[in-house]
This record gives sequence, C-alpha cells and structure tokens, in this order.
Amino acid sequence: APTLVAASKPHVFFVVVDDLGWGDVGFHRETPSKEVVTPTMDKLVQEGVMLERHYIHQTCTPSRSALQSGRLPVHVQLTLADPCTPGSGMARNMTGIAQRMKQGGYATHQVGKWDVGMVTPSHTPKGRGYDSSLNYFSHGNWMWTEAEWEGSRPNDTLPGGCGPQSHPEDCYYDLWDTDRPAKGTNTTYEEYKFRERMLSIIEDHDPAQPLFLFYGSKVAHYPLEAPLEYQKKFAFIDQPNRRTYAAMINFLDDQLANITDALKAKGMWEDTLMIFSADNGAYILESTGCYDDEMKTEHGTRCFNGEAGGNNYPLQGGKYTTFEGGVRGTAFV
Repeated sequence: APTLVAASKPHVFFVVVDDLGWGDVGFHRETPSKEVVTPTMDKLVQEGVMLERHYIHQTCTPSRSALQSGRLPVHVQLTLADPCTPGSGMARNMTGIAQRMKQGGYATHQVGKWDVGMVTPSHTPKGRGYDSSLNYFSHGNWMWTEAEWEGSRPNDTLPGGCGPQSHPEDCYYDLWDTDRPAKGTNTTYEEYKFRERMLSIIEDHDPAQPLFLFYGSKVAHYPLEAPLEYQKKFAFIDQPNRRTYAAMINFLDDQLANITDALKAKGMWEDTLMIFSADNGAYILESTGCYDDEMKTEHGTRCFNGEAGGNNYPLQGGKYTTFEGGVRGTAFV
C-alpha cells in the first residue's frame, strides 16, 4: 500500500491594502502609465494568480470584520463603525481567523490597521488570537504623529481636531503594541515602523513552525501622506491628492519588496502562500483639503479632507458605492 505523507503547512502572508483603486496597479493597465509604478506587485501577479472577480464590501469595517471572522458582512458588520462603538467589528462570541490558525499550530502576528472593534479586550488583535500586534484601531491616523484622523472633514480647525497644525494636547493617539499604547515609538513614517516590525517577526521566526502574518497596510487611506522622496517621483502630477496617492502606492510596492525579500532570505518564501486584497475600491470624491506646499518642507503635501486621488478605471464608481469600482477588489494569490 502507498505510504501517505502529511503535507507541511505553508506560511501565510496575508496583505490587505486600504482603498486601493482598480486602475492604481500596473497589472490592471493595458497601457503603462508613469503615474502607476508597481513593479513588485506586477511581478508577484506574473508568478501567481490574479483574481479578476474578487468581490468585497464597499467600506473598510465590514470587509475587515468579514475577513477576520470568516463570515459574510451581512452576518457580522454591514456599515462603517468607529472602534469604540458598541457592536463595532466582530461580536465577542465569534471566532477569529487567528484563533483557528493557532489551533492549527501557527504563530500569529498582526501589523497595521485593525478596524474590527476594540470595546473590550476580546475585540483586540490579542483577544482574537494574535500572538503580537502593532496596530491602530480606527479607520486612519496621521502617519507622522500617530494622531487620530477623525474623518473626512476640516478636522484640523475644529475643537479637539487632530490635523497637522493642531496642538498635540488637542489630539488623541492611535498606535498600540499588542496590549499597551505605543505612542511616541513612531518617530518616522508609520509604514516604516510597520516594516521594521514585520522584518523582526520574520527574522526571529523558526521556519519549522508555520507563520501567519497579517499586514493591514495604511496605504492608501486618508489622510494622504508619503515620504518626500516618493512624492518627488511624481512631481509631474499637478493635482496634490493624486500625486500623494500615487506616491503612497509606489511606497507600498517597495514595502512588499522588502518583506518578500526577507522571506526569501529566511528560506521561507517557497513555502509561503501570499494573499493580497484591497478592502474596497478607491475613493473618487471632492479634490479638497490638502496642505500643498509643493514638496518644499520635510513631509511635503498632506491631504486631510475630500477623499480624492484614486483611480478605478475602467470600473464605475468607487469606495462607498455598490458599483464595481467600490466592490470589485484588486487581488491576487
């Protein structure tokens, strides 16, 4: 009789990108555009499988709650919800994907955006089965200060607002290391901090144990911010929202190059299943609310209001809509 050999469990690198437009990656463009520079993602698609009919919710909290719970949004969360709101994210009696992965022998780590609730300790990444996390709980924060964004409005001028020109005491901060605040640990662009954590996880990991690494990228949710060297690559784009958005996507491409290179250097890449998905389509609303300094200061252009800059072409609509531009997600494995 043939001998049955148990298959080894693959490492899993799960990437969810925030507000990624269908037309904002090179592998969705028949004609190359100098506004879209994604060589790493394009190569990963060539080596993998592009998902052309991958449907998601039109907003982030339902998509992320569905992913972490393994349930359709209608059974877990149907609307955007602030993390402190009762009922936000997954119900306490739902089992999370990380809990199941731990039962299967996986080491589990979460880095980046959470947006699946935080009203009790059991709603947090640690409460949902992650061994460690470096995360922010809400929809978006300012990437140079960790201050909460507070939504698409001129929040920097309102009482209690947290825009770039606000006084620090007027703000509250959203960056957490597993079960404690991480305020003050981010002295650089937040995505660099996420990169450092992921590289550390991979470096310290024993490849004999399967790894589940979940990365919820801040790219490219509002407020729009990118390192100045990336903004300068797209200086030919006059519209500040679009210029900063394009820079963020190019940064994400380099971010993925760094993480996949680390998996290769560790000898883990050939045994890794990488899953990549947007949480919804890109926003295509009013082009307002940018501090456009023409890239003359340390942090360059920063956009806090209006929610514009993405490109879902040739799909109709975008984030917040049920047209394909909002719910047909950019994805590959």
